[in-house]
Amino acid sequence: MDRAVVRRAGGAVTIVAYGPTVATALEAADLRSLAPLDLDAVVESVQKTGRLVVVHEAPRTLGVAAEVTAAVQERAFYHLESPILRVTGFDTPYPPARLEDGWLPGVDRVLDAVEEAWSH
Repeated sequence: MDRAVVRRAGGAVTIVAYGPTVATALEAADLRSLAPLDLDAVVESVQKTGRLVVVHEAPRTLGVAAEVTAAVQERAFYHLESPILRVTGFDTPYPPARLEDGWLPGVDRVLDAVEEAWSH
C-alpha cells in the first residue's frame, strides 16, 4: 500500500489527493500512503501534464500539500507549465461539525484551481 493509484488518467492537470479528499478530486492520484510517499508516480504524472493541484483537508500552512509541492518542485521544476496550486482547509482552527462543509475543500474549489492552473 505504498504505491499511488491513478484513479483517472488525464493529460491536462495532475491532481493529488489522499484520504477523504480523493472523492472530492475529479482526477486524482490516491497516494494511499504518505510515508513512504510514492513521489515517482506523482512526478511522472506532472512530467506528462505540466500542472499540479494538491488537495488535502488540513489547514494550508504546514500541511502535506506543502511537502508534496516542495518535493515535486525539486524533481520536476522544468516540466511545470504553471505554479503548483494547493486546495486545502483554511488557516483557522477546525470548525464545528455544522460548519465543516464550508471549511473543507469541495469540488468547486478544486475545479477553480484546475481552471487557474490550466489558464497559465
